Amino acid sequence: MSQKDIICKATADTFVRFGIVLVACFGFALWFFYDGMIGYREKNEVICSYKAFADLGALANKETDAAVWRSRLEKQPLLQAEQDAEGKPAMKLGDKLYPLPENTEATVACPPEVLDLAQMKNWADCWQKYTERRQLPIKPGEHPYDEGAMREQCIMGCLGLLLVALGLYYVVRTKNRELALRGDEVTAAGEKFRVADIELVDLRQWGTGFKGVAYFTVKGKKIKVDGMTYGGFNKEKGEPAEAFMQAVLALYKGDIVEYEATDSKDSATGA
Repeated sequence: MSQKDIICKATADTFVRFGIVLVACFGFALWFFYDGMIGYREKNEVICSYKAFADLGALANKETDAAVWRSRLEKQPLLQAEQDAEGKPAMKLGDKLYPLPENTEATVACPPEVLDLAQMKNWADCWQKYTERRQLPIKPGEHPYDEGAMREQCIMGCLGLLLVALGLYYVVRTKNRELALRGDEVTAAGEKFRVADIELVDLRQWGTGFKGVAYFTVKGKKIKVDGMTYGGFNKEKGEPAEAFMQAVLALYKGDIVEYEATDSKDSATGA
């Protein structure tokens, strides 16, 4: 029996789906890296600064001399930062160090919002003015982040990039593969074999809710036939994957496992 070769390449929809996943993984990786290197430091600054404002507010309500108040605060930073293992600024709360952004204003000098004693007696208003000027969130986070938390974020970022690399590998592999029937030679899942080598055709997922997936058993090995990825079932294009399957079945003389819609049981029939 002679027939025309059928060659099914990966569909455009397949690469669109790959693209969405890759963009999402890359975006999450960048997000994790940002938090691990910048974001968590900025959140620590807000949390520590808020605590410093609250502490100064409590002291302001006990102070009566505005000149002494201003003179003392002009000589010290808002945050008495220490240095972490890398020599970067960090705030010590309890027995842990919480990294801060480098060269942040709060570690250099007290902001002008805290220098007026009368205003600091209502420190919440001063905090609001400070956050507006610095463009910081007015509400601090629930807890600060130590170096371990930042390291975890960077590790998650690396895992995200690894997923992107794996995804790109599968994109290239998918692009280079095909679902084809040339004469009586079948190409599927990177394998080549003759129709006569097929021992069993499993079509239970070919026409159900998992439409487009079948399995050929060749010399004891199960080979996936992914018609949804290769060729597809677009009626306007002649349903290339279905045309491939029908051409293979026309040459195939062995057993076929099909899905019976009537009683939802599997059956084996000879072609």
